[in-house]
Amino acid sequence: MISKQELKDRVIRIIAATRFPFVDQTDWGEGYVTITNDGGRRVRGINGLDGYIFPSIVITKENTDIQEIGEVELEDGVTEANVANWKLMSETAGMGRATKKFFLYVPEGTEEKAERLLENNGIAYAGLRSWAVKGGSLVITPIKTPDSPKDHR
Repeated sequence: MISKQELKDRVIRIIAATRFPFVDQTDWGEGYVTITNDGGRRVRGINGLDGYIFPSIVITKENTDIQEIGEVELEDGVTEANVANWKLMSETAGMGRATKKFFLYVPEGTEEKAERLLENNGIAYAGLRSWAVKGGSLVITPIKTPDSPKDHR
C-alpha cells in the first residue's frame, strides 16, 4: 500500500501530464511551462502573508508569470484551513475568459464541500474537479467549470 503523500504525488503528476495541456489540446499557450511541486520538490511557489506556498501544479508563461494553477487535495485537505491558500492561488493565477485560471482537484465524495468552501469564500476558479482511482487508473470528473466550456472535461 502506498502512503497518502505518494498517492497525492502520483495524482499531481498524472493531472499535470494529461491536463496541462490536455493530450489533444491545440491552443496551449506559446511558451507555457508546466511545473509540479511534488515528491517533496518545491520548484515554483507563491509568496503569501505567512511565507511561500507551493501549489501542486503551476503553469507559467514564457516570461515566467503564472498563468494557471492546479491544486490537488486529499480528503483531509478539503477544509476551511485551506481556504486562505486557495484564495491566494486564485488571486495569483492569470485570467481566463471570465475568471481566474485556478483549478481545484478534490477526492470523489468531497465535491459539494469543496464547492461550498469556494463559493462561500468568494474564491474565483475556472474549474472544480473530482478525482478517484478506479481499476488502477486515475479518473477525473468535471464538477463545475465557470470559465470556459472547452475546459469542462
